[in-house]
Amino acid sequence: MSFLAITLSGTFFQNEPEACLDLKGEMMKKTLALILIIMLFINIYAYGATGYTNISNIGLYNNPDYGSGIKDALKMSSRLEILEEGDKWCRVQTPDGKTGWIDKFFITLPSERYVANNIPYNINIRESPTTGSKIVGTLKPGDRAEYIDTYHSWHIIKYAGGEYYIASWLTDIEYKKSEKIYFLHDSINIRSKPSLDSKVTAQGNSGDSFEVVGEEKGWYKIKLNDGSFGYVAAWLTSHDINSLKSDHITYKKTSHDLNLRTGPSVEYDRILTLKKGETVKTVAGENGWDKIVTQNGYVGWCNNYYLKETLPLAGKVILLDPGHGGHDPGAISYSGKFEKYLNLSVAQNLKEVLNRAGAAVYMTRTGDTYITNKERGRLADKLGADILLSIHHNSLGNSDYFGLSTYYNTINYKSPAYGYNLAEAVYLNAISINGVYRDGILDRNFEVLRETNTPAALIEIGFMSNPTEEMNIHNLSFQNVMVEKIAGGIVDYFYAYSN
Repeated sequence: MSFLAITLSGTFFQNEPEACLDLKGEMMKKTLALILIIMLFINIYAYGATGYTNISNIGLYNNPDYGSGIKDALKMSSRLEILEEGDKWCRVQTPDGKTGWIDKFFITLPSERYVANNIPYNINIRESPTTGSKIVGTLKPGDRAEYIDTYHSWHIIKYAGGEYYIASWLTDIEYKKSEKIYFLHDSINIRSKPSLDSKVTAQGNSGDSFEVVGEEKGWYKIKLNDGSFGYVAAWLTSHDINSLKSDHITYKKTSHDLNLRTGPSVEYDRILTLKKGETVKTVAGENGWDKIVTQNGYVGWCNNYYLKETLPLAGKVILLDPGHGGHDPGAISYSGKFEKYLNLSVAQNLKEVLNRAGAAVYMTRTGDTYITNKERGRLADKLGADILLSIHHNSLGNSDYFGLSTYYNTINYKSPAYGYNLAEAVYLNAISINGVYRDGILDRNFEVLRETNTPAALIEIGFMSNPTEEMNIHNLSFQNVMVEKIAGGIVDYFYAYSN
């Protein structure tokens, strides 16, 4: 807003004569009043409902019309403030202040939630996610604050016109109103408590919907048809029924130069012409036409006769690195399990998924063997790999800590951006899973990332030292969901940065 003020004052009063000084004063008052009104208006709209993009490289449109042109292509899991919600489009504002329209199909709209203090003493609200940071206020017993997100093991809340942090381990998440969630698979267990070792009281199938009334560290408390309550693992659900369809994106190449249109027929306006051999994502189909998303974020319809399905990772060489092994067990979990076995299990599962997508996949180890981090990094160069992904699980002495993180390194890459882009794409896909929380994308001088010229990233899937996350990451259903999202992140990386 300071830039706006400077611009306005410079426009009105540049090189003005002395006789205008009184007028200048009056106009300055009016200008400042106008700025305050604008700031208030913006502030009101900045605190609407929050949504997230559920696909990568999706266009932010000038108007609610595919033919209106786009301002930007947004990444997966981009946070959006919903300014207006229509039947098919939402007007949104991005964290960097851009406003525009997005097809509602590509937005997940979770319920409005609160962070509640249900304990008999005040809880500090802090400037940053650490117990040593400045205290900016308190949440009194029985009080609630609007929930924004979870980062590290801290909830981000709206407080005093800003965004601040409060300890997740001292608070509960409650819902403003009942909100439906949808089951993503068949035979999903509903349990008596938010734990994998609690009693199974019922089951649900793909597409079943339930009202969610609360949330606890990756589990939803839901209301059953008989009026009773149960708990379901959040990673097996979605807030958006569209996810049942959009999770099965296919990739196709154009066989000819091909018109992209605003609707599924030649009667609709042309948006642009796709070049022969261009790869697109298909998200829906109707009467011989596919709804597609281009690499630069445009959405529209193409005659599917001229679209040929392709494997998104065809021709790519990928090296997976299951961290640790042999005499190096890695982290030891809350219950005494070794990280090295878990890393290998995830890597083997991921290799199968990437193979099906067309990639040639190698592994630094296929059994319980030890290999130095330097050798792991240099193997990627020897193979001529397109990327290296090192797979790990985290641990700390504090069992309250949780969240997923990815890492990159800026020393030996062809370009520092390559490693970051890979880390970001994997991270943004992985945290789109309900119940998986953000721990950040971080630059670290890890040897396995440093000792290679190949674009490389490292993922820490969760904290084995946290009892809830430990149960999750050892659960095969959770692993399968996570592997699919990691693979999706790798596909997004190549889709966005291969040209």
